[in-house]
Amino acid sequence: MQENLNNSARAERSIELPAATLWAALTDLEGLAEWAPGIDGAVVTSEAKTGVGAVRSVSTAQFGQIEHRIPEWQEDRQFGYVTEDSGPFSRTDTRYNMVATETGSLITVVLAFEIKPGAMTLEQAQAVLSKGLDGTLKALELRARMPAGEA
Repeated sequence: MQENLNNSARAERSIELPAATLWAALTDLEGLAEWAPGIDGAVVTSEAKTGVGAVRSVSTAQFGQIEHRIPEWQEDRQFGYVTEDSGPFSRTDTRYNMVATETGSLITVVLAFEIKPGAMTLEQAQAVLSKGLDGTLKALELRARMPAGEA
């Protein structure tokens, strides 16, 4: 269940791939830097390497180190992570949802957030995040379409 944060941005994309293929790319916790825009590195720092309770440290040029805590993990269906103190945001909660369609999968990502006081307006945050989420889904599709071993 997504945390109750006041604001959100979302993106959605139909992809002609099975959910399991998208899931494999999305939940490769240390492979994030291989495909996600703006991510320079990702390392799992918790004892749990996958699933609920896993934690990864993500390096970004824009915001530095960010910790992703995983509270949502439903195989081939739902994946989510929560961050604290990420650039202009005091907290974010990002959730991916995948649904099978006749031609593949519909993937939706919703990012709920709290803006630090004075960091930016709600409209600025929603515009930046919506564009970024759309780019992330496009990059995820490209990564999922890569043959195994070509990361």
